[in-house]
Amino acid sequence: GILSINKAVITATANNQSRLYGTANPTFTIAYSGFQNGETPVVIDALPTASTVANAVSPVGTYAIVPAGGSDDNYSFSYTNGALSITKATVVVTANNQSRTYGAANPPLTISYSGFQNGETSTVIDVLPTASTTANNTSPVGSYVITPAGGSDNNYNFNYNNGILTVNKATITVTANNQSRLYGAANPSLTITYSGFQNSENTAVIDVLPTAT
Repeated sequence: GILSINKAVITATANNQSRLYGTANPTFTIAYSGFQNGETPVVIDALPTASTVANAVSPVGTYAIVPAGGSDDNYSFSYTNGALSITKATVVVTANNQSRTYGAANPPLTISYSGFQNGETSTVIDVLPTASTTANNTSPVGSYVITPAGGSDNNYNFNYNNGILTVNKATITVTANNQSRLYGAANPSLTITYSGFQNSENTAVIDVLPTAT
């Protein structure tokens, strides 16, 4: 009679992988089960390989890792796909430092970015972050936090860094008023005129008034 020995079946399963958006795919690996006689993958004539359609520009999502291509005299292959999870990359969002004088309007609050992938820029962001501060034109001289917030995107997370708004002193022009008197008479009262106040303020807000001599 005839004893027909048929190929045993090996299950070749592509291992799940993950990476950040914009980075290269990791090395795809395969796990095996079903070897006979204590054998291992070293006995396979042509090992299967695993591949995916995802590349560096593929958006965040899940993509099949497909094993295929194995051949062997003693084994046939049953293939099971794995999954490549592409997760969001991180962009650093930094509010730019600004300065202004007391009483002036806040300058435009701008933002700088770093960490984009694939040569992208802020133009790809679905909802751009914005920057804000609690300071207004009546805020006294000092430093105020500029806070970026509010961005969202399908492919990027955001790491926010605050900036600083520095409010500097405004300048008042202090002019001693011209005076006259007769020789030998006492000096008249020496008075001063001011210009340059902000926010409709006047001399009442000056901590120590200048004097004229």
